[in-house]
Amino acid sequence: MSIRFKILIGFLILASMLFISGAFSIFELTRQGRAVKLMIADSYQSIDYAKQMLDALDHQENSLLYHIGTKDSLVIGEFESASNLFDINLRNAGTNLTHEEERTTVDSITHFYKIYMKRAMFALQCEKYNFNAYLDSIQSSRIKTKNYVKKLMIINQEELYQSAAFHEASAQRALLPGLIVIITSLLFTFIFIYLVNHYFVSPILKITKAVNDFVKYHKAFDVPLETKDEIFSLKEAIGHLISYTKTIKKDE
Repeated sequence: MSIRFKILIGFLILASMLFISGAFSIFELTRQGRAVKLMIADSYQSIDYAKQMLDALDHQENSLLYHIGTKDSLVIGEFESASNLFDINLRNAGTNLTHEEERTTVDSITHFYKIYMKRAMFALQCEKYNFNAYLDSIQSSRIKTKNYVKKLMIINQEELYQSAAFHEASAQRALLPGLIVIITSLLFTFIFIYLVNHYFVSPILKITKAVNDFVKYHKAFDVPLETKDEIFSLKEAIGHLISYTKTIKKDE
């Protein structure tokens, strides 16, 4: 095997290792980045939907209490507007589920909100409805609805935290191939240096010493080599040259 081919194989192996590890790292980072981005976007949207529902519940409560206290029918429009806002965000939250617990939470919100709306609409239509009746009938369903909305927000806040932890773990996993290739490259470099020294540098030094011994001390030129490559051809050529030189001297 020629020296050129040996060196080429060594560099091809090293380049292949670098390419494979680099491609794997890029693939892993891209895949995990997309997954984390999707998780964060969904969780953030659900948190925003929950916040909008909480604001709508507060507006509904203010409008309802004002109506009970003043019997002003103008606030009914504000109550219905807040109700529409709540319904829109509840539907959006129902279509943006990323966790099984979110589904049951949204179902609970829907259940208790229907009860709340039924009692609230009765209060808006009843002229004799008072604050005590509000506390006895409406307040409990509103509080339960609000608590489940808060639970939905907490679930998604935890999802955001887990997404951040997942992203950190993903980055560490993506770095692992890089660490492996660094360690492997160092090991391969030491092996490559040893092979270069053993098969290239050492034979050249032996040939050089043998030539110097022949010139200075007239020792026989004998250099054992393990491989049949260009260095072996060089040794053979030098041996032929020495033999030719000896023949010329004998003829003289």
